[in-house]
Amino acid sequence: MRTIDAFCHFFPKQMFDLMSQTKGGTTDVGKRMQGVRTIFDLDARFRMMDAFEDYTQIISLGLPPLEGMAGPGQSPEFARVANDGLAELCEKYPDRFSGFVGALPMDMPDAAVKEAERILINGKANGLQLHTNVNGACLDEPRFLPIFEIAAKSNKPILLHPARKPDFPDFAAEKTSRYEIWTIFGWPYETSATMARLVFSGVMTRFPKLKILTHHMGAMIPFFDERIDTGWATLGSRTSGEDYSHVLPSLGKPLLDCFRDFYGDTALCGGRIGTVCGIEFFGVDHVLYASDAPFGPEGGAGYIRSTMQVVASLDLPTAEKEKISYRNAISFFGVS
Repeated sequence: MRTIDAFCHFFPKQMFDLMSQTKGGTTDVGKRMQGVRTIFDLDARFRMMDAFEDYTQIISLGLPPLEGMAGPGQSPEFARVANDGLAELCEKYPDRFSGFVGALPMDMPDAAVKEAERILINGKANGLQLHTNVNGACLDEPRFLPIFEIAAKSNKPILLHPARKPDFPDFAAEKTSRYEIWTIFGWPYETSATMARLVFSGVMTRFPKLKILTHHMGAMIPFFDERIDTGWATLGSRTSGEDYSHVLPSLGKPLLDCFRDFYGDTALCGGRIGTVCGIEFFGVDHVLYASDAPFGPEGGAGYIRSTMQVVASLDLPTAEKEKISYRNAISFFGVS
């Protein structure tokens, strides 16, 4: 069966060289990137992909976000180099890369808007990759709204990637996260919190046709559906310092339907239970195959293979498996 990998990562050579000269690109999660050859070595990437027939990828940068590598003076240039490099790879190797999702200098929102216009409206990007925080700030801040507006205007999607760092402690009395809890549990929490903020702040209501693909199958949301529905039914009852009585009526529809407007991907390290849960929550039309390549065993091949096996094992008609594997991606990204 044909497969389009909707959420996976690669650094064009010039971008990887730039990143490797920065502290953010060589420490913490940047250190991880330096150790994964198939995220920057094109020949190694192709050898890894050769194990799979009729398989292509939608590529985006890996972590850290641009603002985690470069300061405000440099991030727009990093974005230009990254996006031009990704576009060139897709043009040169269309049998490998079906499309790309662009990066933005989010620490400079005005520059981010210009770059979004350049690659979405005037360029060939198939979407934007945004991270769950911008130097600690939530995406629902008013300064970021014009970026969502450009995405909605272009009718191209946003891919939401977690970005919590080890300097976010597990407990308030501490200064840093321990045992890499910041990524294993912190990323799903932050993705879920960002989704909630986009719903409650009105961003999703303001741009009702905006498509947002949440990495790792919507994180905590599918599993906690009833907790979301019944717990937030009393929104405001636990809060003394702010009046939330207007929030739920302003959504215009049931809260769970607001969360079902998001899309989820199958990048769950080959986990079947989470995949079944996510499909039941979002529905087949809102789930896209993704492996998170090149992470995992065998330079990414391990997760690609195990995730394909999970999709093949699902108790679904072939037509619905095809939607997950590639048909949803074709319409979602506007690729051939």
